[in-house]
Amino acid sequence: MTLSAQTNTTIADIARMVRKHDSFVLCGHVSPDGDCIGSQLALMHALEALGKDVTCLLVRDEPLPGDISFLPGADRMVPACRYEGSAQVFMGLDVPTRERIGDDACAILDCCKMSVTIDHHAVETTMCDLVYVDPDSASASMLVWELVKELCDVPPAHSVLCAYTGLLTDTGGFRYQNSDANAFRAAAELVEAGADASYAAMMAFGSRTLASLKLEALVLDRLQVFAEGNAALSYLTECDLEGLGAEKSDTEPMVDAVRKLEGARVACMLREQAGTVRGSLRAKDDTDVASLARKLGGGGHRAAAGFTLHCAIDKAVDLLREEISALLSENAVR
Repeated sequence: MTLSAQTNTTIADIARMVRKHDSFVLCGHVSPDGDCIGSQLALMHALEALGKDVTCLLVRDEPLPGDISFLPGADRMVPACRYEGSAQVFMGLDVPTRERIGDDACAILDCCKMSVTIDHHAVETTMCDLVYVDPDSASASMLVWELVKELCDVPPAHSVLCAYTGLLTDTGGFRYQNSDANAFRAAAELVEAGADASYAAMMAFGSRTLASLKLEALVLDRLQVFAEGNAALSYLTECDLEGLGAEKSDTEPMVDAVRKLEGARVACMLREQAGTVRGSLRAKDDTDVASLARKLGGGGHRAAAGFTLHCAIDKAVDLLREEISALLSENAVR
């Protein structure tokens, strides 16, 4: 464990603060993934077991990705733009900065008398009063699980499943580089606490819509391999989704389809969305794709990052081919 320089509290201190308050809003980041939603819902169930009033926020008024919509409580999440309550404490989970929670959630944050960040993204700025960031943690849900154990003698079954799913998805089913010994210890502890590992894996990775499978066929047909075989890229347009009746959530597995190419050290998936291009980057070695994402206005982890571009899809493809080639060249020099 290596806490960030911005960390100014402990999990035990956060637990003590939580016990003193009655109402909470829990917020993750834009384009939430399994770790983001799993962290929010795991803590929600634990707080409700203590009699607290809790609302989980979505940054945007959009459907959840299909691979995590099965989590208990997912149907109760409220878009920040439609939140009408008031809360004493704002808790940002798996999200470090105001830019990643949007204007509506920022307005809610500013109305709360206390705010907390629990995260594993190391950044130089903060948005909350209490900050606990461990960049070595495989997932934010691992850190939330530590808080749940501080709060509850017997963690709720729903908290256990949600925390396990967060860890499962952020490690890519324990295939990514962040699948270290601590991640496996946390997984074992969650399974011992009652998490159904096979059910979580089936729902997170083993259930795809027909539209999603057809989109994957398009992605593979458009696959571009460059940088002497060290990089792979593909893309989807809004017309692709409309033509297949697909949802944004159907595109979530696509970057992993690109990542599977033998020999590719870096994978990139681009998707048109409302006049912008959303990009996902993955690395299979020590290449720091987060540095490229930050250069493009995004962020993330060394091996998994994302960004949004305000340009046409063909321009985005050309730009990413150039930038990824440069990144791999720099990494080879080192």
